[in-house]
Amino acid sequence: MPPLFYITVAIIAIIMPLGIGYLVHRLTQKKYNNFVLQNSEYLKQLTEINSRYNFYPYINYDQIHTYDNEKFYDSVSCKDYLIYQLQYISKKLFTQINKINSNKQLYTKYLAEIGSIETGQFQTSIGKLKRDKLIEIEKDLISKNTLSAPITQFYLTVNLYCSKINGQVYSQKCEIFYVDDIYYLNKRLNNKNGDFYNDREIWDALCRVERGKVTNKMRFSIYERDKHRCCKCGVSDRYAQLEIDHILPIAKGGKTNYDNLQTLCYKCNKEKGDTYAKYR
Repeated sequence: MPPLFYITVAIIAIIMPLGIGYLVHRLTQKKYNNFVLQNSEYLKQLTEINSRYNFYPYINYDQIHTYDNEKFYDSVSCKDYLIYQLQYISKKLFTQINKINSNKQLYTKYLAEIGSIETGQFQTSIGKLKRDKLIEIEKDLISKNTLSAPITQFYLTVNLYCSKINGQVYSQKCEIFYVDDIYYLNKRLNNKNGDFYNDREIWDALCRVERGKVTNKMRFSIYERDKHRCCKCGVSDRYAQLEIDHILPIAKGGKTNYDNLQTLCYKCNKEKGDTYAKYR
């Protein structure tokens, strides 16, 4: 007989007992698993309890904004940006916070319910099966079938970036705000008489963010529309420094949109100040 034959026989002689042993182990494991699945009182009650709990999904309200103007990026803080955004997202934000608080209460109740169930209780006799092994398998199945903990603490992250004109980001700042911070800022934001904000810091924050919405792309577009000339005196950018002006000033509620922006030279813009004047 060639040597290869004896080598093959030797390998089979080694592998076969291992394969048979593995097969026996798998069949035994399946037998124990099936018994626990069919007879565990804990798993039966856990399934019933799970059907009564439905946690709210976590909705992310993190705020992200990129500035292409370093001056505005430096002037606007993460807190400024959140104060501005609260004007538009506060209702949805507080609805989500209430849901997260509900999740916290529900999960505490859920843990109390499943914690009151005893392990190792089976509906039929275990016969010759090993009790310790049954309990080990039961605990593993309990772990796999227990509902995952929902997020029970809400927080919001504000990320501000500064990019070059080609879009490459070269600077970043970030701040995390928790529920107490959000409620506090929203309370200060709503401290107003009509359109007048009683809190000067809040008003200044809103103005900084609104002013910072003039991107370089928007700036160049306004200059192009106004033919690179001051809308009041007509001087071109060859002879004077041109600036973007809010027709209705931000200080009086003006917004940053194309219809409310015009090109003025430095001198005319300074003379106009915080008055309403449309020259284009």
